[in-house]
Amino acid sequence: MKKYSDIVIVGSGIAGLTLAIKLAKLKPELKISVLAKGDFEQSNSNYAQGGIASVMNLQFDSYENHFEDTMKSGNGLSDAFIVDMVVKSAPKRIFDLIDYGVQFNCDAKNQLDLALEGGHSVPRIVHTYDKTGEEVMHTLISVARKTDNITFFENRFCSEISKSITGNVNGVVALNLSSEQLEYFNAKIVVLATGGSGQVYQHTTNPSLSTGDGVALGIRVGAMVHNLNYIQFHPTALYAKNQAQLSLITEAIRGFGAHITNKIGQRFIFDYDPRGELATRDIVSSAIYKEMKKTNEPCVYLDCKHLNLNDFKEKFPTVFKKLSDKGIDISNQLIPIVPAAHYQCGGLKVNERGQTNIANLYAIGECAETGLHGANRLASNSLLEALVFAHEAAAFISFTIEEISVENGLENDSVSVNHSNDEMYKLITNRIKKTMSNYATIVAELDGLEKAEIELQEIENEFFDTNIGASISEKRLIFENILTNAKAIVQSKIQSLKPKKNCLEMRQNHPIKANVV
Repeated sequence: MKKYSDIVIVGSGIAGLTLAIKLAKLKPELKISVLAKGDFEQSNSNYAQGGIASVMNLQFDSYENHFEDTMKSGNGLSDAFIVDMVVKSAPKRIFDLIDYGVQFNCDAKNQLDLALEGGHSVPRIVHTYDKTGEEVMHTLISVARKTDNITFFENRFCSEISKSITGNVNGVVALNLSSEQLEYFNAKIVVLATGGSGQVYQHTTNPSLSTGDGVALGIRVGAMVHNLNYIQFHPTALYAKNQAQLSLITEAIRGFGAHITNKIGQRFIFDYDPRGELATRDIVSSAIYKEMKKTNEPCVYLDCKHLNLNDFKEKFPTVFKKLSDKGIDISNQLIPIVPAAHYQCGGLKVNERGQTNIANLYAIGECAETGLHGANRLASNSLLEALVFAHEAAAFISFTIEEISVENGLENDSVSVNHSNDEMYKLITNRIKKTMSNYATIVAELDGLEKAEIELQEIENEFFDTNIGASISEKRLIFENILTNAKAIVQSKIQSLKPKKNCLEMRQNHPIKANVV
């Protein structure tokens, strides 16, 4: 079954919906299709608790401060041009959301209530209690559904970016998870807004949909990837034995004054950074991993016993309810926490307009590597990045899409849905996750990564030995995407750890140096 749109957006989180809304208003004549792998309430954006970083009060904050905090968090690897662009665009994008109807928390003077999070030098986090993502998503979905030229397709798992006979991107192929039929979406432009890849690991804060689909799809059509070795582990996921998806304990609780301790009550983070609990996520997560290894304990703890209980309940109602439902009374109990895969700092390499190196293929949101995050994302810069790049992509596409002609693609009638090997795919996927959690976390070492590379290659060889040919299923797509991401992450981590020869060494060791005049 073939469907036509001017533009297909794969992904329905904050990045994808913002792009659709902005582009629909700029070009009301365009046909815009938004594909969601589940329903629109299941995106990773919906789980964002903290908020959106933005300079909203120039009396005590500045663009320079936000710029410096971002660059420092990224360990100097962020792109200064992109950081400057994003930081200075932030207030406008916040006001866009307010215009759409997003209800952010305000203080007694009806000014935006700005929270403090790790890595930020001043409070600048615009938020809606501890459920900012849910509030923004609810509003964007409402606006998008009222926009005539946006069509929504839920339960579509994108399996392939299609190309025309001339080699140009001309749409996507998606598995309809309800009808179990393949559908072909022909389009001038494809935008990947598929989120991250947390499910590559055993423990993650990401929902089950976060299987790295965008990066895998991009790699298969030749899109460049960058910085995939930088996977951010959130330091405070609620520990639960033998549970894969862990509940997030928002960063803002540490900004509110919570302490991280070991089993005997020591605040060990200060041994690694003078900022203690307010250090950046990479430092806090690494410190926790090392403490767990040193003490041979499965977790550490978040101590909120000294905090005002009523203030905590008012500021963090979602987290408080979640903990209460688990039987944890924060007034006299410690909260068990562990780092979990949380955010993919690298991804498909794009420019300031969201363009990949493949013509007519864009990427925005977590699956894109824009240059903003560098080695480590600053807290609450992710939703900001999604908003800014959706805005920039919409503006550019609106000016250029009329110059692009539609090229028909060929439907592959030989591919069929087959579930006979689903159990095998599930088992092999779990092997990948175990391998990645053993060897490719934030404290990865070269020898372990090389073991992971061998194990992943063995898994791939086994898959092709048992490949049943031209068949497809949801479990198979998940397996293939997680494997593609895992291999790319491990290879990127290995390259980042291998010693690099300087130019003099290369010249001295070059086999034809004697013939060079």
